[in-house]
Amino acid sequence: MIQFDHIEVHVKDSSQYVLFLQQLFGGGRYKRISDNNTYMFLSVDNLRIEVKERINYTNNVDLEFAIGFCLPCLRMKGAKQHLNSISSIEILKELDNPDGPVIFFKDYEGIDWHIKDYEVLDIYTNI
Repeated sequence: MIQFDHIEVHVKDSSQYVLFLQQLFGGGRYKRISDNNTYMFLSVDNLRIEVKERINYTNNVDLEFAIGFCLPCLRMKGAKQHLNSISSIEILKELDNPDGPVIFFKDYEGIDWHIKDYEVLDIYTNI
């Protein structure tokens, strides 16, 4: 069974954006989860949004392109085997999390996703 874990949003000021999310969702809570000003927001109805400050590009990349909602995150036991059975995706990289691997992939439309290869809510999501 695949479960929704969280979505990411890249913003200019993550500490202010979590306050905006509290206003928008009529409550909720948040916690800073990394030294680079990444927060996890949890709404009153359990919607999880990981809020990251955008990368400050030094080349000619359009900065507005780097802002917005992106990277839907799922979780399931056996995720790697499941992804390997889908021919229309490209696995980009795999990272180790304390609870298990996280696999980043691109779908046939070019949309980036990631999936955690475990079922439990991890320490970063379960604020």
